[in-house]
Amino acid sequence: MEKLYTLAGALLLAGSSFAQAPFISHDYSYAPNEKYAPNAITTIDGRTANLDADRAIYYEEDFDAGFGGWADAIATGPAGFKLTDIGHENDPENTFQIPTLASSTPTQWVILDSDGDGTSYDVAEEASLTSPMLDLTGATGAFVALTFEQFFAEWQPAETSDHCYVAISTDGDEWTEVEINEGVGREARANPELMSWDITDIIAGAEATVWIRFRWEGAWNYGWQLDNIKVEDINESDIQMVTSYRTYDAGIVFSQVAELHAREFIVGGIIKNVGHIEQTNVGFDYAIVGPDGSVVATGTSADVIPSLFNGEQDTLFEATGYTPDEIGNYTVSWFATADDEDGDESDNAMEDDHFWLTEFTMALDYDGGPVVETENWPLKTGEGYFGNLMTFMTEDVVTAMEIKLANHSENEGEVILGAIWEFPEGGSEWGLVFQTDDYSIQPDDIGNFVTMDMEEFDVFPTSTYAFCAYQYSDGPMPLFERQGDIGFNNVQGFDDEFLARGFFDRLAPIVRVRLNEGEVSIDEDSNPEFFAFYPNPATDLLNVSLALNNSENTVINVVDIAGKIVNTIQLGAVNGTTQITVPLDNMTAGVYFIELVNSNGKQVKKFVKK
Repeated sequence: MEKLYTLAGALLLAGSSFAQAPFISHDYSYAPNEKYAPNAITTIDGRTANLDADRAIYYEEDFDAGFGGWADAIATGPAGFKLTDIGHENDPENTFQIPTLASSTPTQWVILDSDGDGTSYDVAEEASLTSPMLDLTGATGAFVALTFEQFFAEWQPAETSDHCYVAISTDGDEWTEVEINEGVGREARANPELMSWDITDIIAGAEATVWIRFRWEGAWNYGWQLDNIKVEDINESDIQMVTSYRTYDAGIVFSQVAELHAREFIVGGIIKNVGHIEQTNVGFDYAIVGPDGSVVATGTSADVIPSLFNGEQDTLFEATGYTPDEIGNYTVSWFATADDEDGDESDNAMEDDHFWLTEFTMALDYDGGPVVETENWPLKTGEGYFGNLMTFMTEDVVTAMEIKLANHSENEGEVILGAIWEFPEGGSEWGLVFQTDDYSIQPDDIGNFVTMDMEEFDVFPTSTYAFCAYQYSDGPMPLFERQGDIGFNNVQGFDDEFLARGFFDRLAPIVRVRLNEGEVSIDEDSNPEFFAFYPNPATDLLNVSLALNNSENTVINVVDIAGKIVNTIQLGAVNGTTQITVPLDNMTAGVYFIELVNSNGKQVKKFVKK
């Protein structure tokens, strides 16, 4: 493909707001032929599924052994609730796939596959799933909730009567019913999402006869997935940090920023009330720890959420006023607060240690968490541009892009290139402004980074850029990879007709930019060591990710609050990226520390075992 040095390809961007914020629109048409357009479902992390702590559970059903006495019934149309272990019956020719419920008990769950089992958007559907009679006389806790894991994403607008209901009855005839998932669309859906409905007043007196019912009304929607239904105690006061955000510029969540382009940290998060009573003046405290381990900034969200009732959540952001100035790794931590004393603080905290101030590298991905291959982006032809949005604080020169290739030997000899798209300040469309020479994948490139020469391309603070890898349509296997967590609405792509396309999950394409004459990236020896783990709090295991530079005598220790080592894993010499699993199933609940000890020193981080 020839290099393009001038603007090319007229791009139709939906909405006038794009002149100010050139992110890809996740708006979508309601025409049937646009149902599976690339601007599709975006999932966020499922932290909200892990809330049981030490609460008493009076009833639970995970559907692993079948319906467990639950009765499914179809009132109208062909679609009803059924058991599944695969999720939606996706059409492989669709431009995206409806995600499977990320259940905490993934053997089997319940699904209403509206379009999979339905016929068209003209045929109304109504179905229900009703529990057997439950004896809840043992539910003696002061406050009780119905909780369940779910994933629901809506295609049609609300006026087409796509509705999800949950109901409780104490006689099997009269039902107290609430609607959930109103107006959720198909963007930024938690997977799984833990729903909590305070039913204390409904089953007051520890009723001996209780029924639970889920009911669906819709037409050719995506569907509704359910699992792990429980009746359990909740605390009187309990707020939870559901998701944290660390934005850096115009919503872009960089993991690496070159020091010339350092800018203010903006932190935020979603906070949810999972307790019985209303919570007031809900906010968060934050702290930023610099590369030397010292606290470089602290603060409290200036804005607060005035009120949250049970099950409600809201989002806050705070400009910290702090700009990093020392090369190395930074950690941001959050702690949710409210007026009332919290009954369970183990779910109030979150931490993000995935930011580096570098000499020359800009990137959104980071070396931690799962790596997912990218196949057939963005339409099923396989052809298109795929990459990250970036902004710059001052004029600079891009010398190269680093693109991570999937580990498939079949891709040897396939041709790729690097490309830059630009959205200038005050502009109305994107333009393709630079492409590298074609590059044929070599055997040593498989599963590794390839460096694409940019020939000193000038970038300016007045524009937003999309740095993309390009694949031709005949690639036999996935070519590129993505990783990390970029939040939402920060990935950009362009199809084979130069149309702008939004991506549909939070993993960042592993497409990095090198500035000036910089020869370093996070993978090379001159970079700080990387040490991270998840989840926190943890139940049975910790997933530990390491990126070490010629580390000798590497040891992972788990230490209890009294300073006693309760588990040791000997890794020996480590040079590069390593991921290990640390079992916790034989440990009691409480606060612990995980230590990385090697020839370069010791790093210590705290975690909670549930």
